[in-house]
Amino acid sequence: MPSSVISVFVGALALLLYAVANRRITRSKAARQHGCKVPFIYPHLDPIFGIDLKLQEIRKSLRHQSPPFSTNLHARYGKTYEVIDFGTPSLRSIDTENIQAVYSTSHADWGYEPLRLPVMGPFCGRGFVTTDGETWQKARALLRPTFSKSNISDLNPYKAAVEGFLRRIPSDGRTTVDLQPLLANLYLETSLKFLIGISPNTSDVEERNKAANFVKAFNAFLIGMGLSLMLGPFKFLVLKSLTTVAHKQVHDYINLFIDKALENMREEPLCGSHSPMQKSLLEGLAKQTNDRIEIRQNVIQGMLAAQGTTYVLISNTLFLLSRNPSLYKRLRDEVQHLDLEASPQLFDLLRDQDFIYNILREALRLYPVFPNMSHVALRDTTLPRGGGEDGQDPIFIPRGTMMYANQYALHRDRKVFEEDVESFNPDRWKSINPSPWEYIPFGGGPRACVGQQKALAEAAYTVAKMAQMYRELESRDGREWEGEWKLTAKNVNGCKVVCIPA
Repeated sequence: MPSSVISVFVGALALLLYAVANRRITRSKAARQHGCKVPFIYPHLDPIFGIDLKLQEIRKSLRHQSPPFSTNLHARYGKTYEVIDFGTPSLRSIDTENIQAVYSTSHADWGYEPLRLPVMGPFCGRGFVTTDGETWQKARALLRPTFSKSNISDLNPYKAAVEGFLRRIPSDGRTTVDLQPLLANLYLETSLKFLIGISPNTSDVEERNKAANFVKAFNAFLIGMGLSLMLGPFKFLVLKSLTTVAHKQVHDYINLFIDKALENMREEPLCGSHSPMQKSLLEGLAKQTNDRIEIRQNVIQGMLAAQGTTYVLISNTLFLLSRNPSLYKRLRDEVQHLDLEASPQLFDLLRDQDFIYNILREALRLYPVFPNMSHVALRDTTLPRGGGEDGQDPIFIPRGTMMYANQYALHRDRKVFEEDVESFNPDRWKSINPSPWEYIPFGGGPRACVGQQKALAEAAYTVAKMAQMYRELESRDGREWEGEWKLTAKNVNGCKVVCIPA
């Protein structure tokens, strides 16, 4: 190797090492100025870029072992520790005081916009998923009427869709069926109906094909978005068919329904419509603004937020019940005399079913749908704990720092959830009372999931309906739950069962 090349290499390495050392000195000085201490730093083999840990995480992800791997890291290095993520320090914390600060008491210091808007903005613009501050507040306010109890408590549209789901389950009591893809199809239908007012299963062939092409383009975007987030500064390498082409197809399709909704608004009498029927998100937005772009942005962001959420909760719940026949029998006994045709009281009736809701709480504890939530510091700030040798001192957080809160690890705190944290035990919820920052399946604070009550009511109805219809739910898969960690975490092996009719 020529000496000039060696000199350049050595010089570059020296500069990198100097940058790392200078960064640590600068941060230590800033920490002292704010009365803070430095958190524990992960012992990287590569202290410059952190590639060693990143390769481990990729390997675990490919083996569907990401959730337990993250939990083991916290068990080894503490509730709060710092890592190097592609050359930039980031924080991982399951300390409840830090979570409360990020989600609530200091939420104005934290957000999503610097992380999400550059990648997602070209497709879904500025809305409640991609922005912070006043823009987010306005977008969130636009959602509230659609997710009000008066609009989501009518479960009749959902009940009709569930009947179609049940018809796809083999009724011979012998055939193995994977419920997970059937539930995914159920939620594709119901979410599109709730968000846009369309059904991908319409009897009109032309409309069904248009809806199918729209869903295909939207899924292409999801792949493109995931790749763009992963590639960071190299996102230009993502195929245009997964970005600009998919964007246009989705935008053009939704624009048709926006125009129709706005036209309907103009034709309504001045007194407005008092139809008791559930309104779609698009209709709800059209009642509040005639800005086509604003409506489209928030509809698309609503679709993003709905991806793989409630159906994953239901699938995980049925997966757990199929492996716990005594609990399933108790559930059947509880729901045998439950009137699932009660309307409009059904929404409140379901909320009163403590055992069903404890089953759902426990499923969300074991397998949170969003196992790893990230925030970015919008300005220099501090967190109350994590610094010093015992991790009890405040820590200084420079602007731009990422903070990851791992729900999978958080929900396995034995001091909060009792010793048997790996067991499916809905009865634990009779005696435990975790704080809003010890159990966060729907996030917390001002940005908590706006669709939480809708999701729980639909999941409760589906689980109760299954228990009424099937005498046994028999597991046909001996493998343990393995998290396929993407936007959400679902069991890579699905939910393979035999449904034995009552």
